[in-house]
Amino acid sequence: MSKLKPVLTKKQKKILAFIAKFSEDNGYPPTFKEIADKFLLTIGTIQDHIAALSKKGFLEKRAEKARGFIVVKNSDGGPLVSKSDVNMIPLYGNVAAGEPIFASDNIQGYITMEKSARGHNLHFALKVKGESMTDSGIYDGDIVIVRKQDAADDGDVVIALLDDEATVKTLRNSKIKAYLEASNSRYKSIINKPFKIIGKVIELRREYYPA
Repeated sequence: MSKLKPVLTKKQKKILAFIAKFSEDNGYPPTFKEIADKFLLTIGTIQDHIAALSKKGFLEKRAEKARGFIVVKNSDGGPLVSKSDVNMIPLYGNVAAGEPIFASDNIQGYITMEKSARGHNLHFALKVKGESMTDSGIYDGDIVIVRKQDAADDGDVVIALLDDEATVKTLRNSKIKAYLEASNSRYKSIINKPFKIIGKVIELRREYYPA
């Protein structure tokens, strides 16, 4: 006897289609709240639908994270075509003092990225906190794609560890010393504190909230 294919309800098909389209447009899946807002349902109801889609094999869960799932089958049950030129890179959250930034417990979800981008596959994503870089077009809540490296050139926007906390700033290499420059007149540059560069920002992604 052939095994029957799992059947989706009309609502599950619409939710699956929304997740797939959102992920394609943004490079990362929506949160439960974003799905709930789209369909005017409670987050609990959306969680039930996501659990059903996962059980039926249409979604793949990646830990208990807000954006920790990806579409693996279309609504007809066929497998999605795997894009060999795409990688899933981890999205890390804010880092508490003393906590390693690349700890698996700090992964909030995953973001797609072309494998060939910048000729390097050692990348991660980080959510920006604060408004110290607004004059450079980087805002609170933005997601930056970062290439792991421990050095950078003057003028590069970098992720640096400062007192065990990750911060995004512009690196300045003066003749006397290297320091971290803010890009907002309301914030002071970080000049007299030791820091460690852990990566260079190579791409910016922003969530769009229509009026």
